[in-house]
Order: sequence, then structure tokens, then C-alpha cells
Amino acid sequence: MEHAPHIGRCEYDRSGSRNLIVTGVGTHCHVAKFAEPISIKAVSYGEVEWRFGQQRYLIHPDTLLLLPDDDEYSLTIDSAEPTSGFCAVFRRGLVEDCWRVAVSKPEALLDSPYYNPPLSFPRRLESRTGPLGRALDALAAAVAAKASPESLGWLFESLGARAAESVSQERRERHRPTAVRPATRFEIHRRLGLARQAVEDDLDAPWTLVTMARTATMAPHHFHRCFRVVFAETPRGWLSRRRAERAMAMLRTTRHSIIEICLAVGYASASSFSASFGARFGVPPSQVARPPRALHRRYRNVSLP
Repeated sequence: MEHAPHIGRCEYDRSGSRNLIVTGVGTHCHVAKFAEPISIKAVSYGEVEWRFGQQRYLIHPDTLLLLPDDDEYSLTIDSAEPTSGFCAVFRRGLVEDCWRVAVSKPEALLDSPYYNPPLSFPRRLESRTGPLGRALDALAAAVAAKASPESLGWLFESLGARAAESVSQERRERHRPTAVRPATRFEIHRRLGLARQAVEDDLDAPWTLVTMARTATMAPHHFHRCFRVVFAETPRGWLSRRRAERAMAMLRTTRHSIIEICLAVGYASASSFSASFGARFGVPPSQVARPPRALHRRYRNVSLP
């Protein structure tokens, strides 16, 4: 925490010597071929498309994308409605140190206190309701409240620890399949990830066990068993949870009607949507606080640099 985090719209520190909070609101933006230290890509409202070669991630307010160091990407915002981005870029060594502390013996940490080898991990798309998302929300709330640089620095340290835990979780997931060969276990995890990403990009589609398994190129019941083993929930349970979380995010960040949100997350009727939503969150959709209309009118014609 030698330097206070920088908060700004587009001032990147390519050296990776300090933490950055990158924010901005707009309807149109394109950034081509950019790379930086370990970072978290998120939005407060709207959506942003991040591309890595041929692979695409569409980030909504209920998701986040954890990227490894020097993972080159492009991003695009092209919408009639404004999008508010909120991205955290870690100084090099912060997440790496949290990871090393979690996996190393005390003797090694004492003998080499400043040794932080590179941390390699695949991109990780997560629900924002998990520990990493909650830590990111805490940082965003502190920025909005104009907290002191010292407070922001401590929150960044906590966020780095949660990022390291997310990497650990991904590695545990990869080793959970019961296949004997490591390559088979990793391939199962990769295919399951492809299925989850396909669902995330099209939550309103009429997903079934068969169609989800097909996106993973797996037999339906093999897919079901592996999904439950790796992610500790069934495909149907995960789908229901993600639809409810997306609906909650849309209620809190958009002015769409309840029936529009119901259809956007894949429910066939408002009654089934309301019952499922109420069972999960304890309140019906009609009682969720909605954003003021003035907020979206204010930023409708603002563009990111």
C-alpha cells in the first residue's frame, strides 16, 4: 500500500506499480488490444463486451471477469442506454502475495518474504454475489462515498485476498472430477465452463439438461453428474439461481418493467417468476427498490473517452 489507488477514467499505469480503479459512463466506447496486471472487469449498470481473440464475455451488473496478468483484450460498449464501468486493476505482486501466503509454509514465507512468482490462471467469469463480488461492491461503495485513500488501500488488499481465493477455488474445481488422468479432469472442467458461459450469454433461452449438455459436447447425465461434482450444485439449481440474480440486478439498475425482466431472464410467466424470485430473496420483485429515472436520463448522451 505504498501508493494510494488511482481513481480515474482511463489513466492506466502500465508498470503495474499501483492499484487502479477505472470508471466511466457512456453509450459508445471501443478499446483495442490492451493488457494490464491482474484485474477485475465489472459494470455498475448496462453491459460491456470483452473479447480475447475469438472468445467473448458479455459482462452484466451481476457478473464479473477476473483476468490474469498481461491477458490482452479489447472491449466494446455500443448501446442506446448508458453503461457504467467499474474495473479494479491490482498492482503487480498484490494478488500474487495473497496466493503465496495461502499455499506456502510459514518457513518459506519467513525465508523469502518478498518473493512473489507470477500467478498463472485462466480467465474466470463469476457471479457478483460471491465473496469476490462482495469485496468489489465494498470497494465501489467506498469510492462512491469518497472514502480516504487509506481506506481504499485496505479494501484493495481485501479484494486481492478474495481474488487469490477465487483462483484457489478454480483449481479445486478442476481437480474434483473423478477421472484418473489430470488431462481428462481439466477437459471436463473446460467443457463445463463453456456450457456455463453459453448460458450466461443467453439466460432467456429455454435451457434444458440436453441443450446445456450439448454446449459442453457431453452426454446429458454425464454432464449433470460432473456439473454437480465440480460446482456443488445441479445444472437446474445453478440456472435458477443465475436467473434470479440477473433479475435482481436488472431490477436494481434498470427501469425495465417486471414483465420485461421476467422474459429477459427466461421465465414464461410473471407469476412463476414472482414465485421463484420471492422464494429465493424473501420479497417479491415489486418490492425491490428501483433506480431513479433521472439517473439514466443524466448519462444518456455521455461517452467514454
